[in-house]
Amino acid sequence: MRTRKIDAGDLIFSEGEPADAAFLIEEGTVEISVERDGGGQTLAMLGPGEVFGEMGVIDGSPRSATATAIGNCLLVEVSAEQIQQVIAKSDPFFAELMRKLVGRLRDTQASLIAGDDIVALRSSELGVGYSELVVERNIAEAIISGEIEPYLQPIVDLRSGAALGYESLARWRSETMGLMRPFDFLPMARRTGLIRRIDLTMTDRAMMVASLLGGGPDAPFVTVNFSGWLFQDRDLAATLRRMLDQHGLAPSRLCLEVTETALIDDMDAAGRSMTELRNLGVRMALDDFGTGLSSINVLCRQHFDIVKVDGSLVQGCHASSRQRAILQGILDLCHRLDIDVVAEGIEDAETAAALLGLGYVTGQGMHFAPPVLARQAMASWREEH
Repeated sequence: MRTRKIDAGDLIFSEGEPADAAFLIEEGTVEISVERDGGGQTLAMLGPGEVFGEMGVIDGSPRSATATAIGNCLLVEVSAEQIQQVIAKSDPFFAELMRKLVGRLRDTQASLIAGDDIVALRSSELGVGYSELVVERNIAEAIISGEIEPYLQPIVDLRSGAALGYESLARWRSETMGLMRPFDFLPMARRTGLIRRIDLTMTDRAMMVASLLGGGPDAPFVTVNFSGWLFQDRDLAATLRRMLDQHGLAPSRLCLEVTETALIDDMDAAGRSMTELRNLGVRMALDDFGTGLSSINVLCRQHFDIVKVDGSLVQGCHASSRQRAILQGILDLCHRLDIDVVAEGIEDAETAAALLGLGYVTGQGMHFAPPVLARQAMASWREEH
């Protein structure tokens, strides 16, 4: 970005040239014109605060008009590379909207210059931004129709293999796209705010499953993954209380899982929200422990009932003394803080045995069972009990 002083009458750029920069007018007047029928036709007279030359930079087309300084001008020159970097960082929908508007403006400009009475039909392929808008619509409709549903994976006693509880994992069973896993749609849901509706829907469904499995002393608990919006919703505790009452479920059988990333942006708000939830009787779990930069700091500042050790620290621990030492340290720390520990990502018997040898008693992973439909998990639990 640089400042350019342009003398009156000087040419800034010509129609048909490559568009390598756009300009902001700080001082002076610039004429935008086109050459038609052997003479110039003025399209616009622009003064301070106006931008010109941006159309070709945005869509990559040559200059559609000529720019000339009418008086002495002071311009801020912004390179095409700088503008494209800003566009690349912006929301895909707004970036696509900008490109569509530029294309429509070019068509309108060409029709007006040519004196056409009829404007040609314009259509184009859906770009990334518009495609994401369609996906957002599809997610919203999937929530309403029940296509987004919970799959349950057991959290087991490593000593006996018995299911103690279940983690509820969102899956989208689309009629057109088949079964979609979380990373196929949850990032979009987080960007658009639909994640709140998904979190609450999964919580309601998980509560229903837990209530159907009875209320005895060995009845399983359910855990639900929650996103960062959790700590901005002042009514969340009251909402969950109503839901628990509707399902006749004890608050202690519900556990909300959050990651360090969800906490780190506003630790004070997170603390207030978690205190309200724990006063309600709902348990809190810190998920993916060991993958963030401030996990110990989070444990120091917030009170959790459960820590879920990330699978990246668990897998292969039977063959690594360093991993086992780290896992032992995590377990000792959590015991001192009166926090239960769940080892995630257990994929084989050797890893399960190594964890048991370290003193871990609760785990989760494909070695025990994959995530399955709620009705399958319920049938399996009933067979065991």
